Amino acid sequence: MAQEAERERRGPVSGAAAALLVAVFADALGSGLYMSVSVIFFTRYLHLGSGQVGIGLSVAGGLSFVSLVPIGILADRVGPRRMLLGAHLARAALLACYPFVSRFSAFLLVVALLGVADRAASPLVQGLLGTAVGKEERVRAMGRARSLQNLGLALGGLVAGAVLLPDSGRVYVAIVYADALSFVLAAVLVARLRTPGSGPPAGGRPLPWRQRLSVFRDRRFALLTGLNSVVSLHVTVLTAGVPLWVLAHDRIPRAAIAWTLVLNTVVVVLFQVRATRGVEGAGDGGRALRRSGLLLAVGCCVLAVTGAVPAVAAVALILGAVAFQAFAEMSQQAGAWAISYDLAPEDRRQVYLAFFSLGNAARNTYGPLVITFLVVQRGAVGWLLLALLVLGAGAWAGRFGRSLSVPALPSPVSTVQGGIRGHRS
Repeated sequence: MAQEAERERRGPVSGAAAALLVAVFADALGSGLYMSVSVIFFTRYLHLGSGQVGIGLSVAGGLSFVSLVPIGILADRVGPRRMLLGAHLARAALLACYPFVSRFSAFLLVVALLGVADRAASPLVQGLLGTAVGKEERVRAMGRARSLQNLGLALGGLVAGAVLLPDSGRVYVAIVYADALSFVLAAVLVARLRTPGSGPPAGGRPLPWRQRLSVFRDRRFALLTGLNSVVSLHVTVLTAGVPLWVLAHDRIPRAAIAWTLVLNTVVVVLFQVRATRGVEGAGDGGRALRRSGLLLAVGCCVLAVTGAVPAVAAVALILGAVAFQAFAEMSQQAGAWAISYDLAPEDRRQVYLAFFSLGNAARNTYGPLVITFLVVQRGAVGWLLLALLVLGAGAWAGRFGRSLSVPALPSPVSTVQGGIRGHRS
């Protein structure tokens, strides 16, 4: 009987979840196309300077950071499906505007609004997917979504690499419009979703503002958001740490940078779903973060010795370190999903998920500074210090995880109304 239940749990996802996963893949495929051409498009087609592009992307990052929680509050009020539908349509419309941008001020407006919509989409997808599957299947479903996302990004990048051989403005514009169409397709799929909890809360009055902002007073959730942010430095290690390390050592072939990205993508696509096994509640999530910190620390220690070995051995060790980084990434993601799902009250789920996403947004800001300060300036010793940092954060999360099965506090509104709004236990 237990084996039957396990087979059923690992079986095909529901129709609503499957449609949402297809939407995630369409989003990633278009994004993979766009990411490969965006900077070239800005500089060669829109004739913007590199400084202007940098300012625009920085403004977009800052605005998307401060808008996450307000968007989460609004999503709890009107429902994640409507908000995700709006985000996809906004992304499509803004991308369609890009070819007509003729001034820096217009570019700044479009790139900033697009950054807000892009950043908001991830917690909205997580919240909506949580309504499409059972509680025990949520983390696994997010694993499937991440595998499809990585596959879509990789395929989009490969296609873009092929079509970019002719250096043509028409090609750049076509890729931008292709990305816009991918968001239209994703919006159509999301519009057709009908899942419990995907709309606005049924019955009763909306939660007062003080209740909606209770996430800022939830110390355990804030602590885990911060610890998860530190453990998630695996992203910066892959995208900044390893490339800068390779570039600092002339004897290591530059092609190793591309090989590490391919290796990471392949590993995540193949093993992300498997990495979610046994990770369901917040306690499991804490242990997953501890495992992630340990794996990433091992990878950092391996990278520390690559500067003192022959080139062939260095490449082999770098690839081995990135394999540890990839498994650390998958474990951290599984832990983050379990924690954010399990500790978010049902009537405030989106604002909690948005708050948790602030850790990732913050990492994108401080991560490159940490890598520059440790790895670039201190070399092998910096890798060892980074290993201690992520190992400590993971160990703290694992220790704290033992007390994470406490139910979220019920809101006064739901108590007065006889439990109209349920809470996650």
